[in-house]
Amino acid sequence: MGRLSFLSPKTEVGESAIDGRGLFAAADIQPGEIVAVKGGSIIDGATLRELRASLGAAEIQIDDDLFICPSTKEEREGSMIFSNHSCDPNIGCAVRLCLLRCARSGQGRS
Repeated sequence: MGRLSFLSPKTEVGESAIDGRGLFAAADIQPGEIVAVKGGSIIDGATLRELRASLGAAEIQIDDDLFICPSTKEEREGSMIFSNHSCDPNIGCAVRLCLLRCARSGQGRS
């Protein structure tokens, strides 16, 4: 399975003192520059709880009950962005694009 997530070429994955592997800067990264883009399926909390037993922690929460997560073991490695919790973080999350239905859809409408 290929990569579902994007990691900046200015980063590298390495051993982390926080937990397992982490994402580290391999070159200067400017404020506002994209470091990683999480790929996977959008799932609800109930589905996440079902998957967690086989996948472990591999999700990012994007809303109260929505998460981006791999849906199979084969997708897990390619979906990882290797972010670890920090009380003094130097990266943050932002939703860049989200399409919502604003009117009832019908045949012939896009």
